[in-house]
Amino acid sequence: MVKFKFSGYFIFSVLFMLLSQIQVFSQNNCEGQDDSDLVNFSSLSPVHSEITDMRGWAKQDNGSWLSTKNRIPFTDDKTNKSMGGERKLGQDNIITLQLRKVMVGNKQYNVLVKKYYDGEYEFPVLHEEWRGFKSLDFYVFPSYKLEEILPDEIPFNEQYAVNLNVYARGTVKDYENKHEDDEIVKEIQKVERAEVVNDWNIIFAVFPIKNGDNEVVRFKLIKSFNEDYLASFYTAPSNWEKNFSMTFYETNFFRFKSFIRDAQEYVLPVSENVDHLTLNGAYENNYNWGVLKYQMGDWPSAIDYFNEALKIDPEPDDFLIYSFRGNARSKMRRYNDAIDDFDKALDMRPQDIMEYSNWVKNYFNRGVSKYYLDDLDGACRDWHKALELGFGPAHDYLMDYCE
Repeated sequence: MVKFKFSGYFIFSVLFMLLSQIQVFSQNNCEGQDDSDLVNFSSLSPVHSEITDMRGWAKQDNGSWLSTKNRIPFTDDKTNKSMGGERKLGQDNIITLQLRKVMVGNKQYNVLVKKYYDGEYEFPVLHEEWRGFKSLDFYVFPSYKLEEILPDEIPFNEQYAVNLNVYARGTVKDYENKHEDDEIVKEIQKVERAEVVNDWNIIFAVFPIKNGDNEVVRFKLIKSFNEDYLASFYTAPSNWEKNFSMTFYETNFFRFKSFIRDAQEYVLPVSENVDHLTLNGAYENNYNWGVLKYQMGDWPSAIDYFNEALKIDPEPDDFLIYSFRGNARSKMRRYNDAIDDFDKALDMRPQDIMEYSNWVKNYFNRGVSKYYLDDLDGACRDWHKALELGFGPAHDYLMDYCE
């Protein structure tokens, strides 16, 4: 049966994530924990992509332009040279921009996280005793907006702006001393439960520039109130030039492209209306729902969707569905069932060399399940096989657990 095929990069990324989660599970599993405790419907994904290298530009009072690394300078030379606390932060600064993912209900959202240098005065009126720290802002927006930020056909030398229709947003001050994931999820859940109303929005202004062999992207995050008339103002073509008239960030085009495309790899085509789907489409739909639920930590629902897909096509031609279901079952401590799935996946040795390295990981994951069934000999054999076939991380397990 013909099914939806992930790109090689996505397969590698997801299976690496599966492996990482199995390792975390093996370290943190507690006896006596109820299966329902393993379900987290609001879990935040790992970082899918990020930008850490950019330059901030600001138009000076004399009409010239000044740039600094990861920071937008002030408009006058005197202020830029000041060594005082908050002035060292510039008009704006970015440590990193990250894209993550979260499911709200059954809808796919991305989380844009901006981390930056921040701080405060102990005596604000006197501007004395500055304490510096790092903070982050986050914006939750529908995943389909990624395609608007960077279309398939790149509009080089054209400015445009995208209304992200932000669902939830928040700030985490001094995030290094807090559990940032918990803080982000907590704010999302407040909006989901209608405990708060999101009043803020972000307009993502973009300007891809191609000059001979030189390709860069200028971009700007414009904070706005969540009002349609404001979004219409910033996204109107007549105002695009104004978005970049005074300040902006600039980065290499391929760096920006990877930032968006790498996040798009995790946005899967799914439908809740299944009446119109063919058998092939129904298989794909259940398969993709299973992957999404797995990504969000909802192991029981992931298993249910994979089961439905296998009812439609009991003989799939792709080992990945068994890899996913095996890992989900292992997360639920259903180790015998997980081993059955890894066995099935290993019976489906791929012909495509690009899929081979991912298929090998089934040996490692099967070894994890055998370890929890107190079959140390079997676990060591699987980890040895995984290492023999090129999966380097199995070496640490052999050294730690096997003679």
